[in-house]
Amino acid sequence: MKPKKPSALFPRTAAVVVLYHPGDDIFDTIASYAGQVDCVIAVDNTDEAPLGMAENMAGRGIVYLQNHANWGVARGLNIGAEKAAELSCSFLLTMDQDSTAAPDMVGKMLECLSGLKWEEVGLISPFHVTRASKPPVGGEPCSEVMTPMTSGCLLSLAAYRGVGPFRDDFFIDFVDNEYCLRLRRHGFRVIRANQAHLTHNVGDIRKYGPFIATNHSPLRRYYKTRNRFWVFREYLRDFPGHCLFDLVRLSKEIASIVLFEEEKGAKLRMMWRGWRDFRQGRFGRYEG
Repeated sequence: MKPKKPSALFPRTAAVVVLYHPGDDIFDTIASYAGQVDCVIAVDNTDEAPLGMAENMAGRGIVYLQNHANWGVARGLNIGAEKAAELSCSFLLTMDQDSTAAPDMVGKMLECLSGLKWEEVGLISPFHVTRASKPPVGGEPCSEVMTPMTSGCLLSLAAYRGVGPFRDDFFIDFVDNEYCLRLRRHGFRVIRANQAHLTHNVGDIRKYGPFIATNHSPLRRYYKTRNRFWVFREYLRDFPGHCLFDLVRLSKEIASIVLFEEEKGAKLRMMWRGWRDFRQGRFGRYEG
């Protein structure tokens, strides 16, 4: 996994991948983008890293940082951003451990900077290829988007310094949604490179007409509910259309749980706890 050759045309870029009990295929997914960036930073939230993981990472030229505890996705991204800044990088590629990049993904995203003022761009997203979404054919190579998923995005570290870090107390879920809205509130643009593709595993997704059953665990339902309502309260005035659209999406998610998913009772109870903890201002890792 050799880093890309230095180029005066593109800014220095690091990638960060947040790990949690990674499987044997982690080096294959990292290899899909390692050659497209100047360095790779792996932040491991596993309590006890697999035997030999540190040595394997070092042998592949990966900067490996162990937390020895699950501090959540947001904290992992912040650690990666801070390390990338130490390495004099201008952009940070934020990756999930189960996402695979197309060979030209980073280059296609950076091409969207052509003709734009770099200081106005906060984040560039690829097109996320999932079971429910296929790459567009034709159309504009670059377009404005509202709140893309974190995985595969190029974050401007200048913008990161301007708006602050990801919310550690969200732990997981809606970290990306909140951050994109915060970037926009501060005047930064959020762009999608439609010809840059990332294959993203978002779990056991099944579509039933207008309903999409994501089959997320009860714990994920807790985090999504709690953090989602905080985003509603914080950004409703600035982005009413987005918040109202997401409220409709929440109602469809509840319907999907009731109609199509297993563990209905457990998921609905955890959603209620998420609402309760939002109202009480209780954030961070769920402790029961």
